[in-house]
Amino acid sequence: MDWYMEKMDIQKNEKRIYLFLFLLVWCIQMLTAVYFCCQKQGFHEDEYYTYYSTARTYGLMIEDGAWMERDAYFDEFVVLEGEGFQYGMVKLVQSWDVHPPVYYWLFHTVCSFFPGQFSKWFGLGINLAAFGFSMFLLRCLSLKVTGQNEKLSLFVCFFYGFTPAAMSSVVFIRMYALLTVFVYLCAILHVRVVENDGILVKQQSEGEREEGQDSQTGKLSFGKFLLPLMAVTYLGFLTQYYYFIFWFFMAFAFCVYLLWRDRNLWNCIRYGISQAIAYALAYLTYPSCLGQMFRGQRGAQATSNFFDFSNTLTRISFFWELLDEYVFGKTLLLLLVLAVIAAVSAGFTIRKRKKYNVAYGLLLFAVIGYFLAVSKTALLLGNTSVRYQTPIYGIVVLLLFGAIRGGWNCCCELRGDKKNYIGEKLFQTAAVLYMLAGLSGLFLGRVVFLYPEAAERVSFAREKAASDVPVVCLYDAGQSWCVWDCADEFFEYDRIYFASQNDTEPILDAVIADSGELVVYLSNTAEKQEQLERIRNSNPKLTAYELRYQEKYCDVYYFHE
Repeated sequence: MDWYMEKMDIQKNEKRIYLFLFLLVWCIQMLTAVYFCCQKQGFHEDEYYTYYSTARTYGLMIEDGAWMERDAYFDEFVVLEGEGFQYGMVKLVQSWDVHPPVYYWLFHTVCSFFPGQFSKWFGLGINLAAFGFSMFLLRCLSLKVTGQNEKLSLFVCFFYGFTPAAMSSVVFIRMYALLTVFVYLCAILHVRVVENDGILVKQQSEGEREEGQDSQTGKLSFGKFLLPLMAVTYLGFLTQYYYFIFWFFMAFAFCVYLLWRDRNLWNCIRYGISQAIAYALAYLTYPSCLGQMFRGQRGAQATSNFFDFSNTLTRISFFWELLDEYVFGKTLLLLLVLAVIAAVSAGFTIRKRKKYNVAYGLLLFAVIGYFLAVSKTALLLGNTSVRYQTPIYGIVVLLLFGAIRGGWNCCCELRGDKKNYIGEKLFQTAAVLYMLAGLSGLFLGRVVFLYPEAAERVSFAREKAASDVPVVCLYDAGQSWCVWDCADEFFEYDRIYFASQNDTEPILDAVIADSGELVVYLSNTAEKQEQLERIRNSNPKLTAYELRYQEKYCDVYYFHE
């Protein structure tokens, strides 16, 4: 008994050490995330929409041939005094777009505590909290899937938390960091059932109890599984519809497992009814969800892409390259080969022991299904599309390194050498070196959504605003929403003159006609030379101009005498 108690004490001490190491790594990761948040200088147009759609007052109505005061523009991006906590308005605005409202409700709540203020930290604060919590969830999931392997779980959390993909999700002020939390929670709840972590209400016969049998079969606990999963599904689905994709594949594999294990439908029926209730409640909360998923602008586009088989290889290749570059630093193919070799080695041991890692199989099926479905339906927007797959990247890291580690253990077991110290040290050294090499991706410009060039542009706007230089925005009337892509610059000016690019006649405004300088934002869909001549005809004193910089939707020119 003494040796047993001593062994238990050693195991407890090891767990404390690894928990301390995880907390240390977690603190460094949070500091790193804050560092990149500080480096963020500009915004993606969708980030501006996050502010606009949760704080709008009257709607950004552009009037052709008229000045817009700064307050009229700025007020559409901030929650004004007396307009906070208006969740009905937030839901209404989202019903006009393509996303569910939970993230926007949360964002609106934060902004409501700071009326009249615009700050990147409102959104970044939410993401930092979601990222920090998700790393704890990833550790929990890793421990359950790997059989409480503390070393491997620490490695997975260390590696993923420092990837450019993880940091990019933190600095992108949208719902994907929050979605990651719900995806991890969904995965953990299902894995707990597989691991029988106190979540089954077992129904054993008297004979089984007398014989001391520990049957895995039993009724799914409502309080420990079905109810929490209902809450996760309700919130996850109303955060981003991609949650449904992950849940669908997880639920399919999970129900197949239940049928194989129990040989009856009752647990599957109870599971299905509880989830149907969760989705019904989500629909009653937000009836626009079905239209946004299958019709509307993005719904119809996603459905069309999904059933267009001609683009399948192109789309899968595109998202594969994003995963390779922003998570594995261009080493994914090598790791996949090692994982396949490990799986083959593990196959011999599995057949010998007749013991299967069902939790691993559930996650693998759900992740592959999510990756393929999202690859078929998501927008192809260059490196900014990395956000669509971010919720599963941490699980991909877990599955890949878990396979390699498991294969290594199986190889040692087949050789009858469970304590191969030299090989183990070499394996650990290689893992540490690979882990450190992965850190280099953070400082090679792979973190997306920072927009460092925006600092110089805002500085230019601030300089011209201080000199009272008039500003003209020649916008595309068919895409007037593009004018919010320059919001951080427009915030610097006292007022802006908006004119449609569809007109070619000189602008008849006394301020523009008498000015010796002029800043012009020209839509990149315009006939540039024609519109530039229009400005010169509006003020003959402006004999020279130069292109200062180009933005996504417009070019910025500086006219002077």
